[in-house]
Amino acid sequence: MKKVSLLASVAMLISSVAFAAPSFADQVTSDTYSSLQDSNRSIESVTPFANVEYVATVNTANLKDAGTDSNISITLYGSNGDYATATLNGSFEQGDSDTTRISTSNLGDIRKITIRTDGSGYKPGWKIANVKISGNGKTFSFAGPNRWLGDGGSADSETLFPS
Repeated sequence: MKKVSLLASVAMLISSVAFAAPSFADQVTSDTYSSLQDSNRSIESVTPFANVEYVATVNTANLKDAGTDSNISITLYGSNGDYATATLNGSFEQGDSDTTRISTSNLGDIRKITIRTDGSGYKPGWKIANVKISGNGKTFSFAGPNRWLGDGGSADSETLFPS
């Protein structure tokens, strides 16, 4: 009888503590929101777990056969130590500019990107002119790699740093 009573008391104590304590996200969001009421900053710029939209613009070189039909993806690496990977949408034809919106947690400033091709499709070789990533009110520019990606029909990738 004493064991049951003791276990019930411990369970009741644990449940009352769990319901009494506010969640970390609620506390940070309301504290952050209160401090933002007197400033011009957005909640996304100071809260690492808020959703932010990054815009990736990929420019294919204006050279013969520079376009590709391969599947293209990108990984954004941010100053907050996080990263996000997304499939890019577009035709990736010679001289084209293709834009994809990427909604993710706040990555901070973009420190590097890795762009990938799976090497599939007709004439899979691809020549990138440049890549621009916009988000958090900033734009980060990356020169294209000094080589063709996926030439010969194999998966390929290149990591680029802001220029």
